[in-house]
Amino acid sequence: MKRYVYSKKNELLIIALILLLFLIVFYLFDFMFRAYLLSVSIIIIIYVIYFITHFFTFIDEENKTKQIEILEKQIQQIKNKQSSYQEEIESYFLLWVHQIKTPITASKLLLERKNEDNKEEVLQEIIQIDNYTNLALNYLKIMNESTDMSFKEIELDTIIQNIIKRYAMIFIHNKTKLHYEKIDSTVLTDPKWSTVMIEQILNNSLKYAKGNDIYIYFDQRTNELVIHDTGIGISESDLPKIFDKGYSGFNGMLDEKSSGVGLYIVRKISRRLNQKVTVDSKLNEYTIFKIKFKQSTTLQ
Repeated sequence: MKRYVYSKKNELLIIALILLLFLIVFYLFDFMFRAYLLSVSIIIIIYVIYFITHFFTFIDEENKTKQIEILEKQIQQIKNKQSSYQEEIESYFLLWVHQIKTPITASKLLLERKNEDNKEEVLQEIIQIDNYTNLALNYLKIMNESTDMSFKEIELDTIIQNIIKRYAMIFIHNKTKLHYEKIDSTVLTDPKWSTVMIEQILNNSLKYAKGNDIYIYFDQRTNELVIHDTGIGISESDLPKIFDKGYSGFNGMLDEKSSGVGLYIVRKISRRLNQKVTVDSKLNEYTIFKIKFKQSTTLQ
């Protein structure tokens, strides 16, 4: 209202001057004061009608202006988000192309040797290529906020057994001992995305626990899946950053295949599923990842 009155200050000033001029004319010519009051009343009534009519038009224009400003901000936010998303995708796929070249080149060299003993090594490189491909697809999907999460009850053992079978050859080749007993627990989760989380954590353990032990078990008290390896561990300075995109830390320097994206995806999925992931580690001793699931009975 103040803005509107302020915008009309010139008009109000003109009206005031007109009324003053009328008063001077009526006084000089000795017209009846009642005639002056009548003239003033007519002018005021006409201006009040104009003032009120224009006020509603002003309010409507103000609302439209505000809506336009809001829409412009939203459009700019969408553009910024789209630009950021595009930059992130481009950045990742440049890294992905570089990373996937390693197992492809290794496979070619192994095949050129034409040695039957190389069969297992070739298969391992194929598993890595498949893993990188799945990682890229999952990265695209999880970065899309519209990707739906489909929750249902599932036996945790079903997910883990499938992952273990997939990586059985790598366990054998790396001489890494797996300690796992069937888990008789049902959880409510998105099986696909939980599989991706567990697989990325296990894949991470396999990289840095070669020749050591990996323990997978379910803590019934806390409803947490635990993946515990006795590998090279993670330094205290690296630990807070391991879920950051592209961060591979000191361990990543030891493994040229490390992209620093796997655990970033794990964190993104954990937030979408509301399944907290925690990690504890001691350099040259152990690394323990925990995924907290919600009991199916509590969400029925």
